[in-house]
Amino acid sequence: SPESQRFVLVCVRFINTNGFVAVVEPPGEREYLGKMPAGFRMIAALLGDLDNSDGRGKVFFRQESSPDVLRRAHEHIKKAFPRDDSVEPPSVLIITWANMAAQGTSGRGDGLDAKRNTFQLVLASTDLSSYAILLYPRGGLQFLSTSVDGESKLLEAGFNEGLVKGWFRTTQGTYFRITTDEETSIKELTEYESSTNSGQRGVWVYEIGTSWLFAGITPGMVSSLPEEESTTEPPVTMLPTQTEDYQYVDFSTYETQTTMTTETTTEEFPTETQTEYQTEAQTVTPGYTGPETEEPEYEEPGQYPESETVTPTYSSPERVQPRYLDQPEPRYPEETATRYPISEPPQPRYTVPELTEPRYSPVQPIFAYNLETCAHNRHKCSAFADCRDYSNGYCCHCRPGFYGNGKDCVAEGKPQRMNGKVNGRVFVGNSPSPIELSNNDLHSYVVANDGRAYVAISNIPNSVGPSLQPLSSLGGVIGWAFALEQPGYQNGFSLIGGVFSRQAEVIFQPGNERLSIKQEFKGIDEHDHLVVSTELDGRLPAIPLGSSVQINPYKEIYQYDRNLITSSSNRDYTITSPDGTVQTRSYQWRQTITFQSCPHNEATGVAPSTQQLSVDQIFVMFDADNHLIRYAMSNKIGSVHSILPEQNPCFTGRHGCDINAMCRPGEGLQFTCECAAGFTGDGRYCHDIDECRENPRVCGSNAVCTNLPGTFRCECLNGFVFASDGRTCIEENRPVDHCQRGSHDCDAPERALCSYTGGSAYVCSCLPGYEGDGRVCRDIDECQQDRCHRDAFCSNTQGSYTCQCRPGFNGDGFQCKREKTQCERQRESAQASGSGSGFFSFFRPRPAVGQYVPQCDEHGAYEPTQCHASIGQCWCVDANGQEIPNTRTGSGNTPLCINQVVTPPPVGPTPRPDVHPVTPGTHLLFAQSGKIEHVPLDGYKMKKEEAKPLLHIPDRVVIAVAYDCVEKMVYWTDITGPAISKASLSGGDIIPVVTKGTLQSPEGIAIDHVSRLLFWTDSMRDTIEVSKLDGSQRRVLFDTDLVNPRPIVTNPAYGRLFWADWNRDGPKIEMSNMDGTERTVLVKDDLGLPNGLTFDPDNQQLCWADAGTRKVECMDPHRQLRRQIVDGIQYPFSLVSFGKNLYYTDWRREAVVAVDRLSEKEMEEFLPQKRSRLYGITTTPSQCPQAYNYCSNNGGCSHLCLPRLGGFTCRCPDAADGRCEERNL
Repeated sequence: SPESQRFVLVCVRFINTNGFVAVVEPPGEREYLGKMPAGFRMIAALLGDLDNSDGRGKVFFRQESSPDVLRRAHEHIKKAFPRDDSVEPPSVLIITWANMAAQGTSGRGDGLDAKRNTFQLVLASTDLSSYAILLYPRGGLQFLSTSVDGESKLLEAGFNEGLVKGWFRTTQGTYFRITTDEETSIKELTEYESSTNSGQRGVWVYEIGTSWLFAGITPGMVSSLPEEESTTEPPVTMLPTQTEDYQYVDFSTYETQTTMTTETTTEEFPTETQTEYQTEAQTVTPGYTGPETEEPEYEEPGQYPESETVTPTYSSPERVQPRYLDQPEPRYPEETATRYPISEPPQPRYTVPELTEPRYSPVQPIFAYNLETCAHNRHKCSAFADCRDYSNGYCCHCRPGFYGNGKDCVAEGKPQRMNGKVNGRVFVGNSPSPIELSNNDLHSYVVANDGRAYVAISNIPNSVGPSLQPLSSLGGVIGWAFALEQPGYQNGFSLIGGVFSRQAEVIFQPGNERLSIKQEFKGIDEHDHLVVSTELDGRLPAIPLGSSVQINPYKEIYQYDRNLITSSSNRDYTITSPDGTVQTRSYQWRQTITFQSCPHNEATGVAPSTQQLSVDQIFVMFDADNHLIRYAMSNKIGSVHSILPEQNPCFTGRHGCDINAMCRPGEGLQFTCECAAGFTGDGRYCHDIDECRENPRVCGSNAVCTNLPGTFRCECLNGFVFASDGRTCIEENRPVDHCQRGSHDCDAPERALCSYTGGSAYVCSCLPGYEGDGRVCRDIDECQQDRCHRDAFCSNTQGSYTCQCRPGFNGDGFQCKREKTQCERQRESAQASGSGSGFFSFFRPRPAVGQYVPQCDEHGAYEPTQCHASIGQCWCVDANGQEIPNTRTGSGNTPLCINQVVTPPPVGPTPRPDVHPVTPGTHLLFAQSGKIEHVPLDGYKMKKEEAKPLLHIPDRVVIAVAYDCVEKMVYWTDITGPAISKASLSGGDIIPVVTKGTLQSPEGIAIDHVSRLLFWTDSMRDTIEVSKLDGSQRRVLFDTDLVNPRPIVTNPAYGRLFWADWNRDGPKIEMSNMDGTERTVLVKDDLGLPNGLTFDPDNQQLCWADAGTRKVECMDPHRQLRRQIVDGIQYPFSLVSFGKNLYYTDWRREAVVAVDRLSEKEMEEFLPQKRSRLYGITTTPSQCPQAYNYCSNNGGCSHLCLPRLGGFTCRCPDAADGRCEERNL
């Protein structure tokens, strides 16, 4: 009957983000997740705790009656049920769960958030029965389980009847499971080798009985198709999957009407996140409203999707026959008598627009998206790439000045870094036990304009480290990726970008040991570093500890095909044992590199089919003391033919271009140097361009721009998120728990409470001890309310108060009882001594006749005038009752006595100096007598109107200031203590660092934020000292050839230390390693009073301000090229560098002065409100400069680990115990 055609479509009233549809409104997810069968009717397409709260996951549904879609649904049913040839559904309901993540993985950044599942459910009805078509991705599901109450639960698929009411009791109905409790059953939903019930991989078809109850479920009868049919049957294209990571976003729940119409509509239903840790799945009610003309845009679900096709073949029937139930006769309830029941719906929260174009392209196979255009995918290209549309899709292309595959682009000529982890099991020699490698750090650095690559792997045990020395290519793949390109040839990154897989096999001779190397390259991260994970498995020939290995230069031929690169080579190496024995060995190297190229542009990535990688200048070393394996090599990519080598310096790498520059070849041996994108200069010297300052609108509205070396980063303001293009910041228009996010306007949490009330609403209330509207809370002065006892002192504190009994009283401050004073005790003693033993003397003691009894006031203190009636004299006493000489008078004369009792001071906490928290961003900090002030920077401009004190330190003279960018702490020296102290920028108390010992006049201070070290100069002791950041383990580095040392700075990347000595008879600027070695004089000519000193790590420039020559100058300490910035300044004291600007304090101008280092001009000055001498100055950068930490884990040293150029040294503090060990590494 016509009524039966619609029973499924009518009954499916709720679609849930957890991968199922239901006949009735489902309960909370705790009632069914991990507890199937559930108590309600449902069809589980892929049930689990799924998450779409980051905005990438989507749920679509639509009713479709187009001939093409109906024909394809008919073909699926016909293949699964060959005898049901007459099945012709008049319409179908299509539900799609796209890019769904496992709950709790979104935004984690550990790889789990990249795993996404996409699947579909199609419901079709005929005159006699209905059918469910389940479609899963051909490439396999990316995750098979989700976490439910802390336990991993497999995903489930099946049909659940729910609770069935009988005459006498209610029982659990049928639960027809497609999957089992075995993980393989989930995988087999998509595997081609496993028989499906439709003859097509990833397609499962079931007939649902004619009852409105799920009492009869019949699976498809065909596991594969006959061979003759497979030759003519068109292939089936599955929906592609998506694995990219997007920003975490909260979504609200929308509900529409509960009736269906014939409108062709597709809708999106996100979920609402309740709390940060617990997200309840949301259920939506499908329904439709009046037509509109605009179609909403949705994200395209795949990245470079290539439709995977399968030619169906015939095979035996499915191996497991499910349990079938007796199918009852058709029963049609009265409520389905009308074909489309219409009821008056409630007003929906939003309307669903009518589609002017079908959501699914009619020329595509059934249920596939057609959004492969730049309009929907531009955000998937690199920020330095353009997106181009082609006939079959889109491709990304790096812009001029950049190279890569379009998805990853880096600036030409810019040095590149690689970071990652190494794991695996390696056997050494004949050892039966493997060496386990677990998350060992791998760091690599390559100078792109000369092809030189450096690799280091840390925490390598001595048992395997020597044997790893021959494997220079373990990290040398970055050498191939960024090899120096010869004319007409391209390195690996130019061709395939930074996302690829590498598998290599090494066979060592003569022992035939084998080692497998698997590496996954995951692209460029937010720090512009290539990220890699490495897995080792196999056996290495043993090399004795202390042996050195020399690897001969070699050539390796790379063969290129679409999405595949292979290479092989034989490599010889020489082992020199500690005893001088020399052995020559070799190994065979074979590797395969797989990647995903853009299939839509045939011209993309065209390269010679074969290229030759030439590797020479190979250096390998195992540092047993530091457990480090190091490799270095030079790499060139070029022709496989024996031709004369290029002599142009651009192709030999022997040019003088800056490390941030590209070498451009000219005629013969001529060439030019061109700064890489994001840098400017003459090519020999390049400095960073501040894109945020040059183009303040580069990030658009509602965004903050942060400058980085060679590039910049955009971040959306609070309340805004990135749109689908990944660049535009749009306002969040969904419910947000502002209390949890911290985006509310309540007062600080120590004064107010933010209470979430649902939706985006919240209320603010003041905490006990405060009053106000919750947005502004003021402390209540409880001491004005007489909370304490009358004989107690009240001390008000923020949000509270304390009560303390006055001296002479006992109690808790709320109840105080006075103690007997000295006067009262003496009075009682005098009275008791004169009392008899009679009955009445017990109640009223009396003194003996003629005995002196002291007089006490109401508080128990001695009356200032004491009299003895028996002798007729009076005298004055002090606070202790002692007679004051020459005050005694005779009878009738009373002396004029002054009260000697002093009122005690109030008891309670006294104010102490602390830090007032500052807003995020870069600030200038400078010292001025007893305080430290801060001035925010807007780019390079000082925001003078927002300047204010950061820290008040009364009665102290602060000289030098420094900033630790890791813990966001400010350090300073004062010469009145003397002391070195610190405090947090986020607020809090002052923390002493160095207060004891021989400290006399600390005038300069510097921090190594990488190795966590503190350096300072002492102008009284004429020393330079070092300690850990907490002030422990002090050691004097230098105490000779110093007269007036003052400024001191560090270069953590190179382990260098610089300081200036303003000795009027011989001023100089010196340099050494941080361990005190290689001390040398950098500058001694044309100096007067070098007061200020600073180092710019981005441009490797050392600059100083001289109060004698009245100049500011800079030099490259490596090449010792010196240049003047400005002259004619007055009396500089301290200097700091930030980007292209230098900022110095001036004693005579009593100001902070800004100088543009590039234009060599003074830009502006800041005059503090209180005019006095200014001392030290520093900046608070928002990010720390990147540098390799040679002293990671303290370098294995027992006490001090002090970096030096290329390594570190273990040193003992001056007050070391007997367990300290010094080592030169």
